[in-house]
Amino acid sequence: MEEIDIEKVYQKKTQIEHILLRPDTYIGSTEMTTTTLWVLDKKEEGFERREIDYVPGIYKIFDEIMVNAADNFQRDKTMNKIMIEIDADTNRISIWNNGKGIPIKVHKEHNIYVAELIFGHLLTSSHYDDT
Repeated sequence: MEEIDIEKVYQKKTQIEHILLRPDTYIGSTEMTTTTLWVLDKKEEGFERREIDYVPGIYKIFDEIMVNAADNFQRDKTMNKIMIEIDADTNRISIWNNGKGIPIKVHKEHNIYVAELIFGHLLTSSHYDDT
């Protein structure tokens, strides 16, 4: 009977290693997919159903950013604009809203700026207060 190399079979990864090795676990497929969807036809100024190629994981990331922008409205009722810019030539997507931004303050418990906490550390959110 052949002996199993337990260390190769059972491995532990950090959260960042796991995300980088298995991004589909978090955002869905990272493979190009062909499907039929309703899409905006700028020339006709309406929607049409057609076959498109896209990466579901990129769509999920875009959706999450949009949800975050919309969540900002829940915190700041003076926000009244969300702008989306998609530049296919540079592969750049920009999403902006005119609500209150992230505070430029040091988080007392973690002794780092709030922006670093939000964007540089996993499992960080402003949605953990269940009251």
